[in-house]
Amino acid sequence: MCGRFALVASSNDIEQEFGVSGVGPIARYNIAPSQEILTIVGNGNARVAMASIWGLHRSDGGLLINIRSETAAGRPHIRRLLEHGRCIIPASGFYEWVGPRQPYFLRTPSGLMGFAGLHVRERDPASGKLVLRSAILTRAADPTLAHLHNRMPVIVPRALYGDWLSPTFEGDDVLRHICAGEPIPLQWYRVSPRVGNVANDDPGLLEPSPDSTR
Repeated sequence: MCGRFALVASSNDIEQEFGVSGVGPIARYNIAPSQEILTIVGNGNARVAMASIWGLHRSDGGLLINIRSETAAGRPHIRRLLEHGRCIIPASGFYEWVGPRQPYFLRTPSGLMGFAGLHVRERDPASGKLVLRSAILTRAADPTLAHLHNRMPVIVPRALYGDWLSPTFEGDDVLRHICAGEPIPLQWYRVSPRVGNVANDDPGLLEPSPDSTR
């Protein structure tokens, strides 16, 4: 699963990686569910950066923050989003916990990655305004990461950003193609348990802890 991630990047880095404009620098070290996140959506042949809230409302009142890629197409509501609500959620990396207390930070050598996401506009009951909400698709972890967690976000290769966002392609087909491809290499290392508290959001969270192994 993915329950916490970070996005620390300059405007230029985000614009160059994801092909969008008008995005300011972002320094978020501990992004948690129900918080605002950067979301890239398709708009014809263009890509647009928008703010969304991480988590779709569930019928039981909870938040759906992760959606299993293996079963997404078999759930009618999720299948509709897979066809008409695909998005990319930019990240510098994500956190996973080994046991209850030891978090790891996982990142790509290039510094930025794009999670495969699904988004929907929902009416906020408090304000009555339409709000964009999103969730992250997950998959079985690459074997090299299985000792950290058995699940991980679906990471869209840069060459497939356009396909993932394009309404020309069937969502289920693109998702299968992404998941069947070569895994994107990740680096990981231990970080401070301070990341477990959502009130902490500072550069120290990304610093390797003593005895970090990789």
